[in-house]
Amino acid sequence: MVMNARERFLKALAMEEVDRPSVTCANQTVAVEQMEKIGVFWPEGHKDPEKMAILAAAAWEQAGLEGMGVPFCQTVEAEILGCQLKWENKKNSIPSVPFRGYASPEDVEIPENILEKGRMPVVLKALEILKKKYDNEVPIMGHVNGPFSLAAHLADPSNILRLIIKSPETVHEFSKIATDIIAEYANAMFDHGADVVVVEDMVASVDLLGPDFYVKFAAPYDKELISKLKGPNVLHICGDADPIIDEMIKTGTDCISIDSKSNIENAVIKSKGRASVLGNVDAVTNLLRGSDEDVRNDTLSVMKAGVKLVAPSCSISPLTPTKNIKVMVDTVTGKTA
Repeated sequence: MVMNARERFLKALAMEEVDRPSVTCANQTVAVEQMEKIGVFWPEGHKDPEKMAILAAAAWEQAGLEGMGVPFCQTVEAEILGCQLKWENKKNSIPSVPFRGYASPEDVEIPENILEKGRMPVVLKALEILKKKYDNEVPIMGHVNGPFSLAAHLADPSNILRLIIKSPETVHEFSKIATDIIAEYANAMFDHGADVVVVEDMVASVDLLGPDFYVKFAAPYDKELISKLKGPNVLHICGDADPIIDEMIKTGTDCISIDSKSNIENAVIKSKGRASVLGNVDAVTNLLRGSDEDVRNDTLSVMKAGVKLVAPSCSISPLTPTKNIKVMVDTVTGKTA
């Protein structure tokens, strides 16, 4: 049976039989070449729901990448909690949070009706637009911060590592605030058209925390968040996830999304029957900078490992050439030798 992109993705996510692997992306997919072709650009695409939806669909429309998701940054939740953002008027600019952090969790003001604040209405409206246009054709994803990553925005990423040693309870309190906010936002995404929510806990990377601190300070909140989600989900953690593959699976996520630093064969073996695996074509060395042959060989290696959700290892760089994305897609779909 030949499946469409949405059917294939959701079945692979649920560890069911598929006609071929899905070729998708759990993170942001927009690149400058795509913007130039359609005449829609950042930073406007971060703020306008129509433009956000157009950009989210660009990699599907131009390269056949089987998935589209919003937003394109990890700052939406932080912004409504009072973190000041840095915006640059550049085509390849993603907003950042140059915030020095709250001194205490008690200083965080949680607004009422959070779904009406900041850019949350923009993201939810963009999901509605995508659902209306692509319903039952392509998987639509909502991207949210992981709890530890949002806690790091609130406390300041450099400071939160010190707090882990000096005041661990403070870290837990920041993470509790983050978990509740993210859960409400994520479930609203399902209500507005998302097929799946991707939890991007990028600051929880073992490269930053180490495996022990991931287990103590990030995993419990990833697990709590995932338990509150009312639809399919993916947990993405950057860096070398090999030491925490089991812990990621134990969160109860439907799918683990892993970086190119991780051993894909090991992840597939450990996850069998417990969670699906998404990844891990190198998003920088190959998709951004590599030749057609580099991308093709990397993609074939991921497929050989038994991955049914073939995807970049992390967010697609805004400078990634469309042709490289298409090589990855064509390799999975069988359009190249």
